[in-house]
Amino acid sequence: MSPGLIIAAAVFLPGLLGILLLGIAAYRGRWHSWHGNDTFFHWPYTPLSGTWFAASALLIVMTFVIASHVPGAVVAFLALVAGLLGLTSIVVYVHPPRWMLPRYVRWLDGDAGITERPTCLDTYKDSRLNRVMRTLTLDPREH
Repeated sequence: MSPGLIIAAAVFLPGLLGILLLGIAAYRGRWHSWHGNDTFFHWPYTPLSGTWFAASALLIVMTFVIASHVPGAVVAFLALVAGLLGLTSIVVYVHPPRWMLPRYVRWLDGDAGITERPTCLDTYKDSRLNRVMRTLTLDPREH
């Protein structure tokens, strides 16, 4: 491996892993302060699409790493899955179907099918992750 590739991996892989973990937290409701923060996130579902994008990019990296050690069919399959994850990222970023959104997001968006307030909104309201991310995203809203 070339030194440049090692340096690029050392810089980008932790960032992609961080995006993936924040996206998972957003999907699970542990980080919900992102919703409605229009000053930082210009597209309403950016944190959710970041999850799919990071998963796709990490799978692409993994495919390149193992490409010389596994049969070509496995590499082709992994590349296909990475492409589908990338396509899903675009769909979620632009206009996600309602069924792809977490329950608390649909409730906050006024979905008539969700009648009860999701418990994650109260459980994680003042979590450390929400406080840190409000600061990092310069969230101007009062909480």
